[in-house]
Amino acid sequence: MPYSSKTAPKRSFHRSGPLSRLLLVATGPLMLALGCGEDVTRNYITNVYGDGGADDQPPVTSAGKGGSGGKGGSSGSSSQGGDTGEAGGSGGEAGEYVSPYPGAPQADTAVADHEPDLFGVIGNRFWFGVSDEQLEQMNALAGGGGPWNPYGDIYQPGGGSGEGNYADHLWVTTAGADPKTADYGQVQVKIVGQSTMRQWTPTSIPNLNVDFDEFVEDQRIGVFEHLRFNNALVGSIFRERITLELYNRLGYPAPRTTYAWVSSNVWGPNIAVPYIMVERYKPTFCEHQKDNIGGGCANIWEFAGDLGGYWGYPGEDAPSVFDDPEVCEFNECDNTRAKEFETAVRETPEGPGYKAALASWLDWPSFHAFQCLSWILATGDDALHNTNNVVIMERGDGLFQYLPYSVDISLGQEWYPTVPLPGSNSIARGCQSDDVCWEDTIATCEQLITDFTALDPGALLDSVYEQLTDEGMIRSGDEGRYEFLSNWFESRLVDLPVELEYFREPPMCPYPDMVDCGGYCDYYWNCEGNCGPMPPPPIMEAAGGAPGAGGAGAVGDAGAGGSPDVGQGGGGGVVCNPIEYYGL
Repeated sequence: MPYSSKTAPKRSFHRSGPLSRLLLVATGPLMLALGCGEDVTRNYITNVYGDGGADDQPPVTSAGKGGSGGKGGSSGSSSQGGDTGEAGGSGGEAGEYVSPYPGAPQADTAVADHEPDLFGVIGNRFWFGVSDEQLEQMNALAGGGGPWNPYGDIYQPGGGSGEGNYADHLWVTTAGADPKTADYGQVQVKIVGQSTMRQWTPTSIPNLNVDFDEFVEDQRIGVFEHLRFNNALVGSIFRERITLELYNRLGYPAPRTTYAWVSSNVWGPNIAVPYIMVERYKPTFCEHQKDNIGGGCANIWEFAGDLGGYWGYPGEDAPSVFDDPEVCEFNECDNTRAKEFETAVRETPEGPGYKAALASWLDWPSFHAFQCLSWILATGDDALHNTNNVVIMERGDGLFQYLPYSVDISLGQEWYPTVPLPGSNSIARGCQSDDVCWEDTIATCEQLITDFTALDPGALLDSVYEQLTDEGMIRSGDEGRYEFLSNWFESRLVDLPVELEYFREPPMCPYPDMVDCGGYCDYYWNCEGNCGPMPPPPIMEAAGGAPGAGGAGAVGDAGAGGSPDVGQGGGGGVVCNPIEYYGL
């Protein structure tokens, strides 16, 4: 999306080295949580829908046969008039239709004439009309225990996924000085997520996957059949948006993102919630990125685990992740070549020649870049470092490539404040055992550090912050996250070259608190045998200590560079007999 030509004033934040960053990571979320409450609710009540959602709007008047009624027109649910569009929605031949959803905007444009610019601007508005019956089913399928976070979220509007569930109506209003509203009728809606999973209640914000043509054949909004609306709770209003933008600007294919307003009768007529709207990994993505992915994509799969078995348990009898039709991102995937690729990964031994052995299967330049960007942008909950949020694409040229997914956990987010360059999934381990492959990884990272610095990520953050401010989308707590990220980017540009020098030699183990246990890597407390103390890695001494990496302080002394979560402090860990190549 284009950014404002105005330059947001660079905010000046106090920074006194890595120690101040660590304290901010350790204490920031707690302070924000203590600072929420009624003020958050009032914040959302003031963000009213605007011209499209006033309570005193006149009832929607019909505009002639087929205007926005039912399947074949552009709207309509079973309660509003059949599949032919004769009397449904707001376009049948009846005289007037009064919306069952008070506060919903009035449609003034037929869907065929509606031209929203979904990712070129921010501030398009989506108003979902959801029946009580459908809402109950969505929430039951999302988990009957309420929002995932038992302590509540820092943002509240107004004070599992469901197969086939729907909103009766979706009204879309374009952003800008001359807004146009169309009623897209019945659309499929699923509540989705893992750590971001929330039910849809008057005081909680769900993630929504929306399919626009499930009930209205071949319907699109713009050119898109599917969109995802993410609640921006775990990763803040900034991280997912900025991280995916940085992937794209650094030449790595990633979904388009922007910000949109979402409203619904679930929250009440005068509430609009800022969301991060994300392109799905569907054929539209493949067409948009075809020049970067070998001419397009034949198949895309999304799952948790590793090649050779779910959740990284390889073996000859392990089930193939590609045998599960639910992991296919298209209507149907051909898994023939993917299973052959999986077998090649499982059967290729780690060590010299690993890269060459998989050259006909894997797009190695993209893999090196993916590993480097995972480290640079700290996407710790990913395919390489946690065998989670795995998206693998079979490209148009027959090679395979990883794609970024669920990157709201990034940029120093408190669950993964530091992410090492080495990875722990099967392909990362194989590359790390091959000197040629690892040298290519280091060379790729050197170039990406140069490109990342030239992009000036802090300026991108400032631009996004300015846009959100102008649109009225800054929420309670966002100022603190903006300050944190500004300091994080500043520090990251300084630390990256130093860290790269530490990782230049092929790593023995992927995480600093894991050690060689005489032939395999594990945490020090699981090692057996005669082991001695492990000194802190040089990078941590040079950088003054980083969370979870040993640091230079006493055991568990977060203020001195250690991590109370790991409890290693200065010495930390043990070393057993060294091995030549790392393996799990």
